[in-house]
Amino acid sequence: MRIGLLFAALILTGCTSVTTEHSQLPPWHEMLQVDIEAAYQLLSEDHPAMAQSLNNEKFKKDIEQGRLQALERARQVTNFEGYLATMKGLANSAGDKHIWSRTSYKSDKQHWAGLVVSRHGDSYVVVEHETTEASESLVGAELTSCDQLPVKEFSENKLGGFYAVWSVEAQRIQKAPNLLIDNGNPFVLRPKVCDFSLHGINIEQKLDWRSIKNDDLGDRLKAARNRGVAGFGLRTFEGGYWIAVQSFNSKAGKVVSEVREKEEVLRKAEIVVLDMRGNGGGNSLYGSQIADVLFGHDRNSALKGDQEKSCDKIWRVSPGNLKQMNYYVEHFGEIMPEFIERFKPTVELAETAYSNGEEFTGATTCKKSVSVKKTLPPVAALGKIVVVTDNTCFSSCLNVVDKFRKLGALHLGQSTDAGTHYMEVREELMPSGLSFFSTLQAMSPSSPFQYGPFDPDIVYEKDISDTKSLEKWVLEVAADHTN
Repeated sequence: MRIGLLFAALILTGCTSVTTEHSQLPPWHEMLQVDIEAAYQLLSEDHPAMAQSLNNEKFKKDIEQGRLQALERARQVTNFEGYLATMKGLANSAGDKHIWSRTSYKSDKQHWAGLVVSRHGDSYVVVEHETTEASESLVGAELTSCDQLPVKEFSENKLGGFYAVWSVEAQRIQKAPNLLIDNGNPFVLRPKVCDFSLHGINIEQKLDWRSIKNDDLGDRLKAARNRGVAGFGLRTFEGGYWIAVQSFNSKAGKVVSEVREKEEVLRKAEIVVLDMRGNGGGNSLYGSQIADVLFGHDRNSALKGDQEKSCDKIWRVSPGNLKQMNYYVEHFGEIMPEFIERFKPTVELAETAYSNGEEFTGATTCKKSVSVKKTLPPVAALGKIVVVTDNTCFSSCLNVVDKFRKLGALHLGQSTDAGTHYMEVREELMPSGLSFFSTLQAMSPSSPFQYGPFDPDIVYEKDISDTKSLEKWVLEVAADHTN
């Protein structure tokens, strides 16, 4: 469901250049086949879902189909871009964004047609158009088709098979800006002509593809991401109070202190909004502490229930995972001594389980399900409580959204991302040296297989980065919405 804070910090983020000339490399299809099998072996040996005792047949089937498709694509690959696309397609078959293929080499340029689109609701809207002297700006126009392929199919074929779990709306929004960007993927359409609709008029646009530096492209893509920047802090706004928590990192602790100081006025306010735009996770305890103030400790505690120790996180026991666990102990004992001391018994448990031929450090199912009281104590706050999310919401942010919804909050904004009950990312360099591939090492038996996405009660279809417009909309919607 979420990556451990320590281990998330250990994920490699640097980029290593490939020094070997492409002409000196073995045939691309041969090298790809080796990397595909190495990635498949990594998942088979170390990912909890691939363990025999867990028997997750769907995950195994998806990965096997991804492997076969990747091997088929490998026969057609003749360049580095095809290599990258094939490995990304294999990772995407897992249906979990924690499984990725990350290149150790990046070109400094891509190709674009002078157009950048953003996903607003179900539409792809032009937000950037570098026009020529003879052409009209398409900013604000809706993309309807490319090379006579409806945009719904075009976007799913190009983005859904390689870069996004297509069933998750948040990931469709995240990847939408890349729809009319060409990174050399040979398995997707590079359209020649696209149709747009502007003020009810159909416009046929011939695409003029040209190169652009990644730095320049990155600046142009920012506005297309359709995500907000909540910031941090407690403030008043027309109608009530606005709590901004952009991440559940240490800055959120200061916000919690402000919220606690204002407990009395917050509980009397007509509306209190928890704004989590841009929140990709962290420590969900901060969100629970805010819930204590707004909903009341009794109501929040009653929702938590209790669960047996058998429901704690368990690790898949394998040579690779054991090596990584011991690496954490050996290299981070001085940095985080208290955490490592608590982690050592888990390592010992894993080593014992491995020597006994077991696949996990504990039971894969809970002896006792989470118990929640049928009737929760009343909400402490007198007014309406609203939680706002954008497509960034992931990891611990999902926990907090789920909690606020169950406690009685009105959920507005965009659909959240989604995770699974698998966690603890580790990535390995592939044999070719051209990419890294990730796996997961642990799982939470008490959690559902997929956690999220959480769809808002009412979706915000405009630019969610515009805070003033968002505030006005939230007030209007909240006033019309009855629990």
